[in-house]
Amino acid sequence: MRKKGMWIGGAIGLLLIAGCANSDTNEPTPTPVVSELAETPVPSIETPEEEPTETDNGAVNGQLELSRLENVFAFADETGQQLITIPNDNGDEVEDPEQFVSAIGNGGDLIHIEYVRRQEANDQDNNRQSINNFNNMAGYIYKVKGEGILLSNKSYLLAKEGVVNQGSLVDLTSAEDGQYEQADADTIARVQELKGRKVTSSSILSESDQEKIILFVFEREGDDMLASLAYLGDDKMLFKDFPATYNESGTWRVDGGDDPGRFEVLFLAHSDEGVLLGIAWAGFEGENLFVLQGADGALQDTDLKGGRYWSPS
Repeated sequence: MRKKGMWIGGAIGLLLIAGCANSDTNEPTPTPVVSELAETPVPSIETPEEEPTETDNGAVNGQLELSRLENVFAFADETGQQLITIPNDNGDEVEDPEQFVSAIGNGGDLIHIEYVRRQEANDQDNNRQSINNFNNMAGYIYKVKGEGILLSNKSYLLAKEGVVNQGSLVDLTSAEDGQYEQADADTIARVQELKGRKVTSSSILSESDQEKIILFVFEREGDDMLASLAYLGDDKMLFKDFPATYNESGTWRVDGGDDPGRFEVLFLAHSDEGVLLGIAWAGFEGENLFVLQGADGALQDTDLKGGRYWSPS
């Protein structure tokens, strides 16, 4: 396991997987009371309603507000000092780009950034979102502000002023690439009982003192394949399932065989609408980026999602 801020290994790629926010009431005014000693009405006293406590990160009652996060992802250049935004389904335009001041990734690192400029695509743009095409593609450029450093070629979610700070993110320890610890026997038995299916592999992606993010792969049943991302914490398990049909050359991703690919945790937070889990899911051709929300007993998709295509670079 590694502490966030450390990283070993280079980028690999993945086929982008298909499929893969929020009347004033006033208390009755007391009836004026007339004093028996002086016929002067006593002014009524109104008790103001209690306002929600807002912390210095703009979160109500100490929780991150999901509705204040915006669907803007970016990735770092080779130096780890700059970011460029990634196009999404609405194109590459970002509204009020100068208002984004934070980049969140690498298991909960929060890097302070500042807007530099809008970059237009040039004739050498190969439509890949990779460090080799960083200077050629269209997007908004940001630079690191202060002492932080970004991980080269890694993806981050951007946030505006007052939306998030380090205290609103869970402090995670994450695994180095390919060096995953397995879930304990009791956890595996519990998952098998819940899913009604044998676990063939488990990988602890990230963990804190009380919470874990684990990837489970289940036994093949005919051509039916299943991998599940699980959040364990607060005496509960929440799953995001990734079912697939077996394909010898690539079940979940191109040229991936029966390996579901590499999952990395961008961040874990507790919000006003449940657990929030940011994920990068990568393979040979690129990666999917998405934020999941704990709701209705599962990890559910949100509108925060994007992706990168980088092969061939």
